[in-house]
Amino acid sequence: MIKQIAAQYDSWYASTDELFGGGKPVPAVRKLTEYLSGGRALDIGGGDGRNAIYLAEKGFAVSVMDLSVVGLDKLQAVAKKKGLHIKTQVADIRKENFAAVYDVMVVTYVLHHLDAADAREVVEKSQSHTVVGGVHVIVTFANEGGLYERAKSSGRFYPDEETMRLLYKDWEILEINTEEVLCHARDKQGSRMKNRVVNLIARKQM
Repeated sequence: MIKQIAAQYDSWYASTDELFGGGKPVPAVRKLTEYLSGGRALDIGGGDGRNAIYLAEKGFAVSVMDLSVVGLDKLQAVAKKKGLHIKTQVADIRKENFAAVYDVMVVTYVLHHLDAADAREVVEKSQSHTVVGGVHVIVTFANEGGLYERAKSSGRFYPDEETMRLLYKDWEILEINTEEVLCHARDKQGSRMKNRVVNLIARKQM
């Protein structure tokens, strides 16, 4: 399964010179800079760099983990052109032990690829490697919409807002909301599916 996901994203990233999402960071990552102006950031499943490039340009020291070699190579090429230093690592986040603690953790559109238990472990591991006062940005597909309907028997992680609140019950939730988005995945008729996502920004307490 993991190899299939890596191959899928390799194909997507290789299909265009443009960064995923038009190279624009997800809105929740833009909101992050209202709460922190710098520090060490880890972008988990950061792909070809839509969020990492933005954070590096804002002065964060950014590291990225992802399965896709093509995506990370593309990220490094863009970073070099922009004169940015971003550390990258090809890694399976289920098995990776973080070597440092961070001020920021970013996890956008990643957790739905994982079994529910693995997704929770990744979140908990990320929490334990975040400094007090550090901030998490989580954007994840929720349990409502075409993508969820297609995958709901898979056991993968499609939470509702309350589930995310409970995962961060010991943190200060700065922002949380759900919204409907247009997915990259397509239905049997070839139309892009819609699904709701949970956007969460939270700060670690003592």
